[in-house]
Amino acid sequence: MRGMRILAVSLSFAGLVACSTTPPPQVAYDHSVNFSSYKTFDWYADPSEEKSVGGAIVDARWVNDHVKGAVTAELEKKGLRPAGSAPPDFYLDYHTRSGGVAERDQYGVYSWWSGMPTGANYYKEAVLILDVRDTQKKLVWRGSETKVLGTDPEQLDRQIKSAVATLFKNFPPGVAPGS
Repeated sequence: MRGMRILAVSLSFAGLVACSTTPPPQVAYDHSVNFSSYKTFDWYADPSEEKSVGGAIVDARWVNDHVKGAVTAELEKKGLRPAGSAPPDFYLDYHTRSGGVAERDQYGVYSWWSGMPTGANYYKEAVLILDVRDTQKKLVWRGSETKVLGTDPEQLDRQIKSAVATLFKNFPPGVAPGS
């Protein structure tokens, strides 16, 4: 009986760990593009798109300011600069989506005789998608990361900066760091 309880607790713990992870960051790009020619950028504005999703903690403008600030800071570390009034070498765009997630262990609801407690965990996840477009505004690079949302503005800011740094870690692709 003791062995069964240890097995049951171990399986429950493994199930919780497996269910509580978010997908790894995703990056894809057009391998025919010469990213080494990219030096300056500007923000792509699609008038038909609602830019960001706010929430109870922060509004859409806060999200916009923090995403753009984090992206600009990360790209400047790599020697890339805002184009200012000159034509840019590439355009940047971002998208955010969020939603509530309810998770339950993989076995579903237990009946009264199982002797094992069951419960649900509710939280909110958000996806940050970063796009790079060429001068014809064709999508040439995209990265996305999903994170469990923080519960205060400072935590959200750290999460945005972390996601941007992770996504741009190897950007521009095919270019040696510092070149």
